[in-house]
Amino acid sequence: MDLFTLADEPEDVDHQSALAEYCRRVTVSRLSRTVARLRALPSFLTKTPLTLPYFYSAELAEEIRKAILLRSYDRIFVYSSSMAQYAENVDQVPVVTDLVDVDSDKWMQYGASTIFPFSAVYRREARCLREYERKVCERSASVLVTTEREAQLVRQISDTARVWVVPNGVDTDYFNPSAAQPESARPTVTFTGDMSYFPNEDAVVFFARNVLPLIRKSVPEVRFLIVGRNPSRRVQRLREIDGVAVTGFVPDVRTYLAQTHVAVAPFSIAAGIQNKILEAMSYCLPVVATSRTARGLSAEVAEIVETGDSPEELGAKIVRILRDPKFARDRGAEGRRRVAAAYNWPRNLERLLELIENPFRKMARQAETPSEVEVG
Repeated sequence: MDLFTLADEPEDVDHQSALAEYCRRVTVSRLSRTVARLRALPSFLTKTPLTLPYFYSAELAEEIRKAILLRSYDRIFVYSSSMAQYAENVDQVPVVTDLVDVDSDKWMQYGASTIFPFSAVYRREARCLREYERKVCERSASVLVTTEREAQLVRQISDTARVWVVPNGVDTDYFNPSAAQPESARPTVTFTGDMSYFPNEDAVVFFARNVLPLIRKSVPEVRFLIVGRNPSRRVQRLREIDGVAVTGFVPDVRTYLAQTHVAVAPFSIAAGIQNKILEAMSYCLPVVATSRTARGLSAEVAEIVETGDSPEELGAKIVRILRDPKFARDRGAEGRRRVAAAYNWPRNLERLLELIENPFRKMARQAETPSEVEVG
């Protein structure tokens, strides 16, 4: 397999050697966020989604063009609508596209959650990207998503799309607690994720300013850990709130999960399956989330997640867990059991391989696994 991808952080490039163990060839093109924003601006005057010029690299496009001319590929796997532009002119090789959260829907949620003029920009991007996603679906041999809700969105975008649902997985061996009790005696609530990502930023700001004060009325010593790279200025300012810690990049998130009593996912904007929930539940942690966040989970896993939408509902669920260690342990243990059953990597990867082998029809095993190129 040959892999072609972008990297917008220096540390991302460091993973190139590890990827080389699984790929015949790895091509990584650096993306400057500042240059990407400037490159996207002229698209305001057209119907082109801003996403496309933002994630365009002439260097990467040329490398992909040459590879397709010089090598023989059986499949092309495209990860996200923003990368589909690099496979637009490929007719002779079946393309399998992972639409990853159905980005047009996510932009529409952004538009509904922000004020003018940002809301207008986000809604414009949602409309333009939806039209582009329609064309991507029509060009693709198959379209891949992780939840049935996303599959329904894709069918609304293109009624001719061949849509397949293949859930994410979680490494339950890696996310396996070494002790039954958290290492920290202080009641700790934790959120994990890339903190430059708007939905993550929005979620932790909402929680720190609206939910945490309510929890503190019942559990005064509670602390809130915000764990993840690239915290925005808005997130960094949360350090001013008593009991809030913002870590920035951490080499191993398990160090902080080991200090955690409750994991939270208080999203107002959510799509797909939140890996942070799967990882926390695999680590035997009880999870409290908004109902919007839980809807991407399988029914049996969503059932074990404590949900609420108002600050009062979320706060009450967290206080109960912090005050009732037995309830927390039982919830955490059952969550791990259900996640291990529903989000099993080997089984789900087998389904993915069957889809790649047979993108034009129902999944069926074949004797050979074809070579493929991945753009993502």
